[in-house]
Amino acid sequence: MIRRLFWLLFAFSLAGLCASSLALFAGPSSEVALWSEWTFLGLSRPRWEALHYGMGLLTVLGGLGSLLAGGRRMMALEEEERSAAPSWVLAVMTFFVVMVASVLKLPPGGTLVNLSASLKAWHAKSFGEPPIAGAASMTPTDLAKRLSLDPAKALTNLALHNVKLSSPDATLQEIARKNGLAPAAVYETLRGGKEPKAPTPPPVQTAEVKTPPPAPQLPADPPPGLGRLKLSDVCEQYGLNLSTAVEKLTKAGIKASPEMTLRQIAQSNLMLPIEVYDALRGVPPKASEPAPAPAPAPAPTPAAPQASASAPAPVPSQPGHEQPVAQTPGVIPVPEGLERMTLSAFCREHGIDTQQAQARLKARGIVAFSDMTFRELAIENNLTPEQVMDLVVK
Repeated sequence: MIRRLFWLLFAFSLAGLCASSLALFAGPSSEVALWSEWTFLGLSRPRWEALHYGMGLLTVLGGLGSLLAGGRRMMALEEEERSAAPSWVLAVMTFFVVMVASVLKLPPGGTLVNLSASLKAWHAKSFGEPPIAGAASMTPTDLAKRLSLDPAKALTNLALHNVKLSSPDATLQEIARKNGLAPAAVYETLRGGKEPKAPTPPPVQTAEVKTPPPAPQLPADPPPGLGRLKLSDVCEQYGLNLSTAVEKLTKAGIKASPEMTLRQIAQSNLMLPIEVYDALRGVPPKASEPAPAPAPAPAPTPAAPQASASAPAPVPSQPGHEQPVAQTPGVIPVPEGLERMTLSAFCREHGIDTQQAQARLKARGIVAFSDMTFRELAIENNLTPEQVMDLVVK
């Protein structure tokens, strides 16, 4: 009975361990899972991790019990066997070959690691990643300070969208759970990525004429991070009809599918992301304005013959009274932390039009969103952040 009990415990726990291993292997990383409220078979990633550890402990205990209770019977020689040496040699060789290959990242261990990394990268692109590590465990005020946002404005944005806070110290994950949202949706609301939705006032019974509700529309300015969302997610977030949006893009000559992000649509059609966004809003493309004609050169004026005589002689500089050196206008030095700076922040800091900067990058075959950092632009286009800055400035 004891031997049967340990063997059944080992078999059942091994089945549970395989299921939890598959969920953790193919699922997103912990940060992405918490950020998007990912679940599989109704269980979140922390619950799958707890199940994995519990089943692993039960598997170890069941295996040890099976070895102690029936180890001698299992290791006994059969009638046709003369020695147990071949079994020992084959088992030891298989164990060491797999162990060494896994340490050196060779198949099968290395292949499984690469496959798991690819699946987690796919999940990160599909669900989105937090702006900083541990963002789901931060309060709105702390997160706004870490991202150089106005904490008071962040709380105001949450109030305008009827997002309730259980307490001032509530984290994004607790706020999302209380309001039935994902921490990513709370973050987009906090930073002003959605149009404010103030509480609707009570209806006033003054006239019988009922005006139809306004059609859902996209905001005039694209919210940050919108390029990483799928077209279907954008339509669901702003209440747009998906088939109507695809037809609108098709009429504008833009090939798109609901599974593609706005950034992928722009890259596949060789156009700026803002042009895809304007086409989705139904704004006609801006016609290119003709370049103004060059002004005629002024006629040369004769120089005064005594101008050189009346000009004062240059005063030699004396020690301790050096003259200041005039800086060359139009030269922008490389700011500190350029790699982490977004394109919109750089343009705003140096008085450059963001759309004009995107057009300059597009002329060089670079598709850029305003919320992309110089490091992301440099990596995607095999450049350095300083070279990307030169393309934006010049």
